[in-house]
Amino acid sequence: MNLRFLGTGSAFSMKNYHPNLLVEENGKILLIDAGGDIRFALRDVGMSSKEIDSVYITHLHNDHIGGMEYIAFTSFFDPNRSKPKLFCHKVLVEDLWSDSLKGGLSSIQGRILNIYDYFDVQPQETQTCFEWEGINFKLISSIHVFNGYSTIPTFGLMMTPKSGYNVYLTSDTQFTPDHLKEPYKNADIIINDCETSPFRSQVHAHYDDLKTLEESIKAKMYLWHYQDNVVENFDEWQQRAKNDGFKSFLKKGEIIQIPN
Repeated sequence: MNLRFLGTGSAFSMKNYHPNLLVEENGKILLIDAGGDIRFALRDVGMSSKEIDSVYITHLHNDHIGGMEYIAFTSFFDPNRSKPKLFCHKVLVEDLWSDSLKGGLSSIQGRILNIYDYFDVQPQETQTCFEWEGINFKLISSIHVFNGYSTIPTFGLMMTPKSGYNVYLTSDTQFTPDHLKEPYKNADIIINDCETSPFRSQVHAHYDDLKTLEESIKAKMYLWHYQDNVVENFDEWQQRAKNDGFKSFLKKGEIIQIPN
């Protein structure tokens, strides 16, 4: 199993693309999140939407779904391919369509369409698993945004190939080590949301908080979803991360091989 990081930047990154991740196995590709710049991120590695077999969506912010219209249209109007599978928590399906995709995708010449016309939708539940190419994916909720009334649904993944090697992707999350204690403990590798701005948004785990984690957790943690200040001084930030006990900041285009 290969993990290819098409982008590793924050929502407003101008230099590093949105946090789009490819899982590659058996010649198939699962795209985790499709940010608004996905077509450029794919182009930069010599790929296109034609090679995307399936998509998993963690939550409904633009840097995670802004490229879904591109995926949908380029798939729908290609007579040589079937609908890509769409995995996401069941609570996201209706809002993904009605609040984000419907305006651009509902009408084509002579027809009114819905999300099921574009994708083979596979709705999931919290703490349940789906399988793709022999890899188990377990949905794990994260605390990202509380709007004063409710927590906006966000779901990271524990990815486990047949080897039993666990890769935990937090998705966007606040610094909530107690909430994430179990997946942190069970993971062999952690890919963690990391804000690096001097002005805290309060909805992402900030670097200064993450460095207070237990050494055993940091030792298996990769950092991504960072601001452009890291890109501008990457070597300095990378050395800082290693000095503070992290594995590293992930680079755009980096590939990690996971034992099968």
